[in-house]
Amino acid sequence: MKKLCLTFVISLSLLLISTGMQGQMTLTQLDQLKLGQQFIGTWQNVLNKDTIEVTESQQYGYTFVENVYLVINGKRSFNYINNFCLSPKEGKYKGFVTWSNGSSITWIGIFVTEKKFVVNFVQNFNPETNLGRMELNYETPTTLTLTQYNSDGIKTFESKAKKVK
Repeated sequence: MKKLCLTFVISLSLLLISTGMQGQMTLTQLDQLKLGQQFIGTWQNVLNKDTIEVTESQQYGYTFVENVYLVINGKRSFNYINNFCLSPKEGKYKGFVTWSNGSSITWIGIFVTEKKFVVNFVQNFNPETNLGRMELNYETPTTLTLTQYNSDGIKTFESKAKKVK
């Protein structure tokens, strides 16, 4: 009986370990760099009746550069730059955002599905710090929903953006 019980425990352990490994392998099997090409182009996000956020994204190998502007009552002004790259070793994106007023933030992100990109805002790329989260859900190649959450996981902002170029 002890031998049967031990065999069962070992079999169950192997099953659980292999199931866990399969779940982890799903993320690493996604081609993060190819999925990142969804960022490329010019995106517009209507923030309110007078304000549009325009994001111009370009790719340089594993690196992406986004210049973000606000168009308020037809007048365009610089808002922030989002520089990020895919770490081939880690399979995750790491980004640095800097605003025109001198403030900045770092983030770590990954495509968890082919259409969902999740960003964790962190301090100095330390994944143990939690400053909030953002999700980009690509409904089509030209539309996405951006949802932001605070460090407590409460939704603080949601908007839709359209690719215009």
